[in-house]
Amino acid sequence: MTFRLVSEKLKSKKVALLLLLAVFLLIALLLTTTPEGTAIATSEVKQGEFAVSITVAGELRATNSRTLVTPRTRFGNLQIVYLVPEGTTVKAGDAVVRFATTEVDKNISDKESELSTLKADFEKLKADQLSQMSDLEASLKNAELAYEQAKLQVEKMKFEAEVLRKDAEINQEKSKISYEQAQRKIESKKIVDKSEQEKLLLKIKQVESDLARARADKEQLTLKAPLPGLVVYEMNWSTGRKISVGDSPWPGMSIISLPDLSHMQVVTNVNEVDVSKIKKGQKAKVKLDAFPDRQFVATVNSVGTIGQQRDRNNPIKTFEVILDIEGIDPILKPGMTTSNEIIMETIPDAIYVPLESVFEKEGKVLVYKMDGSRPIPTPVEVGAKNGNFVVIKDGLKAGEKVTLRDPTSKEPATSEDPTKEAKL
Repeated sequence: MTFRLVSEKLKSKKVALLLLLAVFLLIALLLTTTPEGTAIATSEVKQGEFAVSITVAGELRATNSRTLVTPRTRFGNLQIVYLVPEGTTVKAGDAVVRFATTEVDKNISDKESELSTLKADFEKLKADQLSQMSDLEASLKNAELAYEQAKLQVEKMKFEAEVLRKDAEINQEKSKISYEQAQRKIESKKIVDKSEQEKLLLKIKQVESDLARARADKEQLTLKAPLPGLVVYEMNWSTGRKISVGDSPWPGMSIISLPDLSHMQVVTNVNEVDVSKIKKGQKAKVKLDAFPDRQFVATVNSVGTIGQQRDRNNPIKTFEVILDIEGIDPILKPGMTTSNEIIMETIPDAIYVPLESVFEKEGKVLVYKMDGSRPIPTPVEVGAKNGNFVVIKDGLKAGEKVTLRDPTSKEPATSEDPTKEAKL
């Protein structure tokens, strides 16, 4: 009987303890929820190195890039007969585009045939001139000998009758005239021969020049890569699609771009409010939108000095900022979109919390610090911020917890920019 009474008392105490524990858990649950009964998300106050930065969108491009265009030739419209596949990485000197060469090949063949004929005519002319000159030189020699004989005859007739002496002198004069005439013929022949040769040589040089130009034209019909790079087809605006085999682009039209993938950079646009904080040489973190798990280090290369209004409905101007990416990675391709965190300053030891934890109430900046399970409004002094966090100069300690939304607000949590809620 006594044992049974003790057992009943123990059961009553156990039930009372269980009820007390349930009440305690209910109170704790009420203290850790908003007035509407919704659980509060919290974040721990962090301490450590803090990067003051801004995050902007951008697009990849090659630092160095060359565009190949349709050559200007004398052969009218050109037609593409070969294109290296787009996306191919080529070396300097590789052929990337070829145009049809039918017309220029015919021109080269005609000029080669004409040149061959002219050279043969030139050789024949020289042979004919040489033969004629030999005849003239022989005639000159005979005339010279006849003149010498006539002079000797005059000497012999010195003591002969005057009639005979006179006849010898006449023969001497005739021989002299013939000799001098033969000399003049040779001199004239030399002048004429030289003129004829020069005239034919001029024709040969003209045809050689035409042939060299035609061969150069043919060389132009093969476009070669001036530097290593990735083949990117340009748009053919007359067809509304990218360049392809069979197209007839106009002279000077862009055919292929060759970005050098060994040096890549990001083109971004920074709001006029923040651009004054951006300086050449500052570091940045670049993430690819297509591969968010990949991050690259970059350096600010240049900051634009002329603002541009990108949206006619938005008066705020932006300035172009160029980031040079460090290193080489085959995943980096021109045209990829990026998210870029430009680090303007680094604070070595800072207390900081998420931007979502800071609010403005009645002209005061505050956070809701967790006191056990209860959120307590706590005034704070804020400092520098970046895209996700803000420095707390006074009011919090590392390790404490703060809410990620205003627990007194009846509005549901949103993803709006928390800087609209607090004056940071």
